[in-house]
Amino acid sequence: MRGKSKLLRWMVAGCCVLPLLSGCWDAKDVDNRLLVGAMGLEKTSESTLKVWLRFPLPSATQESTKKDFFVMSQSGRTVPDAINKMRYKLPKSVESSSTRALLLDESLAQSGLSPYLEFAVRERSIPLDAVVAVVKGKMERIFTVPNPTGELSGIYTKLFFEPYAGGIPRKNKTLLWEVYSKLYNPLHANLIPFLTEGSQNSFVLTGNAIFMQGKLVGQLNKEESLLYEIFTHRFHDSEVELMNRADVRILHNHMHMQTSLKNGKPLIQLHCSLVTTLVDRSSFQHQDVAGIVAELKSILSTNADSMFAKTQAKGADIFGFGNHFRDRLHPSEFDKWPDMFKNAEIKYTFYITMRNTGLEFLN
Repeated sequence: MRGKSKLLRWMVAGCCVLPLLSGCWDAKDVDNRLLVGAMGLEKTSESTLKVWLRFPLPSATQESTKKDFFVMSQSGRTVPDAINKMRYKLPKSVESSSTRALLLDESLAQSGLSPYLEFAVRERSIPLDAVVAVVKGKMERIFTVPNPTGELSGIYTKLFFEPYAGGIPRKNKTLLWEVYSKLYNPLHANLIPFLTEGSQNSFVLTGNAIFMQGKLVGQLNKEESLLYEIFTHRFHDSEVELMNRADVRILHNHMHMQTSLKNGKPLIQLHCSLVTTLVDRSSFQHQDVAGIVAELKSILSTNADSMFAKTQAKGADIFGFGNHFRDRLHPSEFDKWPDMFKNAEIKYTFYITMRNTGLEFLN
């Protein structure tokens, strides 16, 4: 009798626990979600913007639609407002945590990034490692035209900048967390890739957009962008520099920086060591190693002068030089750094080692 009573108590306890083991009551199956591959933000007026979303489609859906993606756009006062309005039109949940690329319209970038990116960090609705780029042209075409090489939405954009795929040094890969952190750091300005719609592919790189206090104020061309990569330790892989005498591939670089503060004026000295190799020669001009090195230094110096002139004129320290003066400035002086950067004295020296020179056409 006592054994039956004990068994009954265990059965009652088990029945009480069963409701707690019924699984995740608020979960949504993956086939009931629309995974966002790429998101675009386009400013339409002073108070509204349009959000573009591109969703990859499963193979079963592709057979009926003949497309591997689905595109939707929606206007709203804010990004969360536009996405919420989309939910009224879609039979599935919008899953923005899968976003791989965030594309920003040029007019939006000129008005300021902070009001449009704050939601992503507060809600953590977009991965902080999503790549960010500014787009010049029609956002509609970029989102509605199929990717030429067949990658899923968002993946194409991410691979465009990845060092292990299509990324090269002139393509400045910028992540969402980097953009947001520099918006609130007066000692470091943003530099974001500048894309324009392409005729044969989704987009092409035109340079990098310079930001000051979160607003687009200028642009570096691709040659100047290469110097930015070299001076900021972001150089990866290799890059070819075209010259009159020969073509040279830059393989590696090493940077050493010296900084000082004299009478409130920043002094910055950059020592840049480059390892290069000769890949081609001119058939019309005689050349030697010294001449090729001198020409390469001249080209790099010209682009460096142009790059520093553009950034210092706007007070946009895209290099993060201000972070090296953090311990020499009072926190109340951090906001003065853009003006200090305008008057900073920046000097640089290139040390070039050239390989692969033992060929017949060189002395």
